[in-house]
Amino acid sequence: MLKYDRAKRLVSIIDKIRASYEKLQQSKNVADRQKATATYFIDKLALRVGGEKDTEEEADTVGCCSLRVEHLQLTEPLTIHLDFLGKDSIRYTNSVEVTKEVFDNVKKFIEGKPKTAQVFDKIAPADLNEYFKTFMEDLSAKVFRTYNASWTLQNELNKFDMQKKSSYTQDWEPSDTIQDFS
Repeated sequence: MLKYDRAKRLVSIIDKIRASYEKLQQSKNVADRQKATATYFIDKLALRVGGEKDTEEEADTVGCCSLRVEHLQLTEPLTIHLDFLGKDSIRYTNSVEVTKEVFDNVKKFIEGKPKTAQVFDKIAPADLNEYFKTFMEDLSAKVFRTYNASWTLQNELNKFDMQKKSSYTQDWEPSDTIQDFS
């Protein structure tokens, strides 16, 4: 319940967070632009924050802060293709149209770097979590994932034809839905 409570509280501040990182995407400071762009990926793509591996035996799984140049391909005007192994070595592939600021930032972050270099080389997961805590004490990248999953589920539930509810279940009531995230 705690993680859903956090996601519910995120609803009330998500616009403030988005306005903040959209502004930071235009900062002259590279670390701030990286923090803002990584936050965009966590918010819009529900990427995990990522981090360093404890041992060399661990699989080469990737999150936002451990994305390498080899995991991204940019296609003009605004498409980023991502391809990497995520948690539990599950392949993540996605092509997404992003804002001009995000596209331009990523292009600058990877320019001239070898394929094995990190995209977000000026920040670490701790930097992102510190930034998130300026908005909500217990906000983390994980809360964004719960928020996004709940938002998606609510949108799908809203498509449900209530006229057909009796054919699906006898006990379910409309008031049984999760918190309205729309």
